[in-house]
Amino acid sequence: MNGIYSVPPAVLETRREQKRQRDLFFRIPSRIILNERGTSFFTAHGRMPRRFETAGGEHHFGFHFEKTGFSWLKKLISNSYLEKMEIQVKDISACRTHLEDAVKLVFFSMFRHRINMSILERIYDSPMVRAWNRTNPKKSIGPGIKMPGKSLVELLNSRAPGRYEELKDELYHRTVKNLPVFFAEQREDQRELDNFIAELVSGINPLVFFVLAGSKSLDTFGLLRSISGEITEFVRRFDIVNLAALLTIELVSAAERSALVRMLEDTGNAGDISGILENPGRRKSIMKEKSFRGSTVAVAIPAEIPQENRRLRFRISVHNDGADAETGRRLMEDFTERGFSLRDGGDLEAFLRAPRSRRENSVYEDNGMCFYHLSALREQCGKNRILLDTAIRNTQSGKSVVTTLWFGF
Repeated sequence: MNGIYSVPPAVLETRREQKRQRDLFFRIPSRIILNERGTSFFTAHGRMPRRFETAGGEHHFGFHFEKTGFSWLKKLISNSYLEKMEIQVKDISACRTHLEDAVKLVFFSMFRHRINMSILERIYDSPMVRAWNRTNPKKSIGPGIKMPGKSLVELLNSRAPGRYEELKDELYHRTVKNLPVFFAEQREDQRELDNFIAELVSGINPLVFFVLAGSKSLDTFGLLRSISGEITEFVRRFDIVNLAALLTIELVSAAERSALVRMLEDTGNAGDISGILENPGRRKSIMKEKSFRGSTVAVAIPAEIPQENRRLRFRISVHNDGADAETGRRLMEDFTERGFSLRDGGDLEAFLRAPRSRRENSVYEDNGMCFYHLSALREQCGKNRILLDTAIRNTQSGKSVVTTLWFGF
């Protein structure tokens, strides 16, 4: 059988390496905001981050880049060093693919984080770990105890050469086998699903494979079955990753268009606006002439799951900055869970569904695709027990707006 059922992880790794060679960087101006752990890490290693002041008067440390390495971003997220990303989009047509990749990267990292937490709970309760902790109380394995992944892999390979890769291959194929046939066959590009599964397996904590290799055969079989089932549940949510990326693109596109429309109306150029904006050359000249600021996409990433609800929550916000000409405007307003609640903003779905004449400030000119993708995303999240909250609110200027998507799983 073709597709994901016949492609081994070694081949997939070659494909991924070829893609990395073609495009190693996320090529959009962005700010990488570190949390306290990340700030301490870089400071201790002699790389002092810059200090940013937010619109709310708070301060964060981080870096500003015109382009950012994807592998570096993955490491920051996997090590829980990153608090948020702020991406400035001045022309969505020029950076659509990179913005889509950035949203997918964060979603994938959240999936991988959540999978690891679920799997480790099973591993900590496995017969091997329980036996180890009874005989080695001073070197116990459990939550909150750091286990150096590289050392575990080296130790496993020294005791059982090739076993680490064998276990990854077996887990990959078990996951593929668990997927419904129709789920794989309906993919337009099965290689994308291949890579998604292989990346999830490769991102599993090495401690899991160390315990699998050291367990009795029957225990190993049971753990592999339960772990592959856990991964399969997340693979079945694959469409949510694409839908979230598409919705973000549409929100930025609508924000960009509405801001340009208002700029033309404010300067008395209210003629054939649609014709002007649909002309790529004229559109770009307007952006340059008006020093168009574009939009800012902010992705806030949690460091850990709150113990009271066991949900991993993160959010994507699109800041429609284009109409605000304030000289000293911050790249991004500080938009935290503490300072904002859903009650302060209107419902995004109701806003997009309303006729333009009933919308305050007419912030979005074209919202048909936004509403379509939001509805599809809400349906998929409901089917997969993923929390999705949305809101839209005005900024202090009254002209710009912020739309926000909250995800919890």
